[in-house]
Amino acid sequence: MADTQAGASGGRLIQRSQNDEVEDNSRRDRESEDVDGIEAQSRPLLTPVETRGTNEVDDEALPESGGNARFKWLKQPSLMMLMPPFVLYALALGAAAVPRVNLVLTLVCQDYLNRKEREATNGDFMPIKLLLGADNPQCEIPEIGAQAATFTLYMNIITGILSAMTAPRLGQYSDRIGRRKLLILGSFGACLCELTLIVCLKKSDSVSYYWLLLASAFEGIVGAFTLILALVHSYASDCTTFAKRSAAFSLFHGFLFLGIAIGPAIGGLVIAKTDDIAVVFYGVIAVHCVFMTYVGFILPESLSKAKMELAEKQHVEDSRISASWGSRILGVVNVFKPLDVLWPEEGGNLTKLRANMILLAAIDFIMFGVGFGSMTVILLYSKVEFHWTTKFASYYTSIVNASRVVGLFVVLPLLTRLFRKKPQPGAPVGGCDRLDTVIIRGALTTEVLGTLFFFAAKDTPLFMAGGIVASFGGLGSPTIQSSLTKHSPSNKTGQLLGVIALLHSLARVIGPTAFNGIYSRTAKTYPQAVFIVLVVLFAIAWLAAWFITPYIAADGVGDGDEAVERLFAEERGQLDESEPLVGRN
Repeated sequence: MADTQAGASGGRLIQRSQNDEVEDNSRRDRESEDVDGIEAQSRPLLTPVETRGTNEVDDEALPESGGNARFKWLKQPSLMMLMPPFVLYALALGAAAVPRVNLVLTLVCQDYLNRKEREATNGDFMPIKLLLGADNPQCEIPEIGAQAATFTLYMNIITGILSAMTAPRLGQYSDRIGRRKLLILGSFGACLCELTLIVCLKKSDSVSYYWLLLASAFEGIVGAFTLILALVHSYASDCTTFAKRSAAFSLFHGFLFLGIAIGPAIGGLVIAKTDDIAVVFYGVIAVHCVFMTYVGFILPESLSKAKMELAEKQHVEDSRISASWGSRILGVVNVFKPLDVLWPEEGGNLTKLRANMILLAAIDFIMFGVGFGSMTVILLYSKVEFHWTTKFASYYTSIVNASRVVGLFVVLPLLTRLFRKKPQPGAPVGGCDRLDTVIIRGALTTEVLGTLFFFAAKDTPLFMAGGIVASFGGLGSPTIQSSLTKHSPSNKTGQLLGVIALLHSLARVIGPTAFNGIYSRTAKTYPQAVFIVLVVLFAIAWLAAWFITPYIAADGVGDGDEAVERLFAEERGQLDESEPLVGRN
């Protein structure tokens, strides 16, 4: 009996010793992960290969590189790998913007003149053949301008509504199958859009310009450029730490606006050299082909297999919860169902977490909607009040975009470098930090001041100053979107940014409709009224920004994401130490 008790006592001692050893090992692992995470956040932003502790990529793991360490970065997802195709995409987007507007105006004008010719009697109307896409003085009359504006609004509505329906679901789907396939899909849809434009251009005598609505449908079904931007941001989120995410987003926003600023000059030069507007659209299609080829064969996937399987597992679980056919059908039909990601059901600090996500999404919606919807009004107002020529308006647009690029390429990275402190072990990880909130509030302050300049301007210099001041509000959007990703687990990044694409798509419809309507009704009596509305909206967003609480995140954000992924992979024996966990925070 004594021997039995002694054996039991010895067994308990051995078990206690083993437990103590496990706890010591676990503590050392956590300390190592903290140090590694801090070191990761201090590396340069555009690093081709990020060494990730035990997950370092070795040469033997990459037989395609022939064991040459110089080429292993080709298999490592990074911002540097994504930058070249996105720069091409931004340039193509800018190059096609002005020719597309001219094409719509000319096709509408040609239809108007043809109708006038058919209605004419006794030779009262001489037939006119226009140069499609060129500057035709015959089209510069109010009736044609109003008809073209209305038709452009129809195109925006179709693109906006369709992309609002598809973009969030495609973004969520990218969490399960990866970013690359849907980047290719988005570019392919843009190709179909450009091909439809070319058909309408070349066959204008037999093809109605209403076929341009089909081009808008092709663009909207695949999410338009809002989905491309969401997927690019998702890729960047997979490859960067929390500390660098806003700087990474600002890079892509900067290149987008740089393309919008430089692209029109490239398109104008091409038209001047070839006297054929179709060449621009051929060039855009060629860029999309290069984009799809690069993404399909060169760009590494940013999501590891373990993360995609984790997202698939979560999707299956969500589908099981809403197993009834009625719930599934309502989920598909309801455009706003994806907004559930902004209202998490689990985790601590749920009230503050939900408030943060709703406030950030609402502020981003206001900033994008006002920015997109007021562009036309600002140019119309300046033309009427200050008699700007088209050439001078182009200069103004270039100056404002250049200022925005400076803010995104210089000011925001500099603020991040100077004022974002190196994280310490045990410091809060998830959620936006105090610097993020300061940048958001500062960006909204410049938007309010710039719009007040618009309202008060009695001459061109003050009006241009307002545009330059307001351009630094561009620092807000990448900071807001990166902050949103810090509030959500990484296996929902695509879904979250897809919801942002949904809101942007709705803003593309609501913004122009609302602000053009306000301006058209007050242009003769009080044209500054639209700027009062803009100031009020920005002021509301500015006040809302003061209710954002720093360092609030859902469970599983930060180091927990990596732990969940490693556990999930280990359970299935799929953890490959040569594969970097690129979604690591």
